[in-house]
Amino acid sequence: MSTFYAERRKDQQLAREQDRVDRREEHEARRQEEAEREERARRTRREALKEKKQRRLEAKAARAEKLRKLGEDGDTIAALIVMSCSITPAFYFQLQALTAVPGLPSVIALCLATMLEAGAWVATVAGDRAKKAGRPIGVFRAAMWGCAGVAAVINYSHAPASAGNWLAWVLAAASLGGVGFWELRGMGRHGGRAGRTRQERRRERERVRHTRRRRARFGTVWERHLDILAAYPHGALDVEAAWVRAWRDVHGADVAETAVVMAVRLAADSELETVLADAGRTPERLAVDRFLDDLFGDGGPAGSGSAGGPENGPRGSGGTGTATLPRDPSEGPTALGGKGKQRSGRPSPTASEKPLAEADVERVRKLADALGGAHKLSARNVREAVGCRTEYAVRLRDAVKNERRG
Repeated sequence: MSTFYAERRKDQQLAREQDRVDRREEHEARRQEEAEREERARRTRREALKEKKQRRLEAKAARAEKLRKLGEDGDTIAALIVMSCSITPAFYFQLQALTAVPGLPSVIALCLATMLEAGAWVATVAGDRAKKAGRPIGVFRAAMWGCAGVAAVINYSHAPASAGNWLAWVLAAASLGGVGFWELRGMGRHGGRAGRTRQERRRERERVRHTRRRRARFGTVWERHLDILAAYPHGALDVEAAWVRAWRDVHGADVAETAVVMAVRLAADSELETVLADAGRTPERLAVDRFLDDLFGDGGPAGSGSAGGPENGPRGSGGTGTATLPRDPSEGPTALGGKGKQRSGRPSPTASEKPLAEADVERVRKLADALGGAHKLSARNVREAVGCRTEYAVRLRDAVKNERRG
């Protein structure tokens, strides 16, 4: 029996434990379901708020777009208001003037007045569309101003006499004002001569002035230019390319070049060469300068005695080895001139007796090679190259010339 009751208590305990587990699971399931329901509610609220915010943004954008279009179409709205105020009295007085004609039925008078106003507006709207599309608008403007002009004449001539002549002018202006204000609105929107910017008008004026100067100053080239453009298919050749070709055909040179210009340029070049030659800047003199630069460097022939030449050579002044360029007798007084003594210009008694230094002869040979031959040697360029007296330079020059001839 004890075993039976023990087993029964154990089963009851297990059953109670299972009931607790089931209740916990049921509670957990209800809690999880509640959490999911709350999450779905929060998500729904977030989506609703997001949609509401999106609708507000779209409504705000729509209002902004309407305001923008209203701002862009402000001129149209203002023009329509002004035109309505202009057309109404004009149409009324036209109808009154036509109905006052004896024997004219009122229906015919109404049709005629409507024809004038509506015809002006048909031509106005059609011309505006043609302007947008880039088509010619001359015929539309002629019809528009023709209808408006007839209406203005009717209103002017049949204005009430009791009001005075000023009312006639006002009614005539009212007949023209409707199409006139719409035309101004179209000019402001779509350009035209009055609608171009300041820069565009300035560029157009400059282009016209440039074309007039070309035609006035270069008449022959201008005629050839027109012939070339006329010979080619329309638009096949650029205008400036045709001008370049016409200039070459007439003058045989590039643009702005003529035979007279070339002659003046050549004369200027020749005059410049003459001036340079008179100043001693001849090609031979330039060659000597280059030779001296190559031989002595930047210091020139007045450098130290290590540049070549004997210590007691013709360029020296004793045994110091310092080479100094003596002044030419024609250049004025020497250092002794400051003491009242002038150079006589005659060679020293021993100048012709000194032997030619081999180093100096070699320099003169190199100078002859630089000048293109010994025949271009002169006492002056030899003296400048060697840095010696004129008599010594003459002997060096003759020695090299005789050597080359031999």
